[in-house]
Amino acid sequence: MSWTTPKRAFIGAAAAEGGTKLNAFDNALLKLGIGNVNLVKLSSVIPSHIEWMEQVHDVPIGMLLPTVYAHIESNEPGMTISAALGVGISENNVGGLIYEYSGYCTKEEAEEMVRRMTEEGFRVRGWKLGEFRVASAEITVKDRPAAVVAAVVMFPY
Repeated sequence: MSWTTPKRAFIGAAAAEGGTKLNAFDNALLKLGIGNVNLVKLSSVIPSHIEWMEQVHDVPIGMLLPTVYAHIESNEPGMTISAALGVGISENNVGGLIYEYSGYCTKEEAEEMVRRMTEEGFRVRGWKLGEFRVASAEITVKDRPAAVVAAVVMFPY
């Protein structure tokens, strides 16, 4: 795989339970359609001319996928955990930014955090925010470990 500027991207979030925290994380990735690939963690810049996909499909098992993601796992009953990603695309198509957050909070609180981070990232660059997308998930831990994941997966094709 050669590293090129991504052409398409998927944004999504999911929550799941599992026998362990790692299994819960894996189950959340499976719900997103990215549980059978290798995620390559990226920092938070995205090209402005990205085509957004509705879902991930036809990805070969074991493929290396450039991904920005936030996640959190817990096995503390009664705790609510959330993860969110905010994607901002500049008004004049200069570029875009992705900010991620996860914590012991509601998904609305996580969404607000990524919105504020995105707005600051644009402000310090002197960019004007044109489009904002957010993906978030939350779960309250019951009797099994739980995880939440929010991700932007980028594709070179």
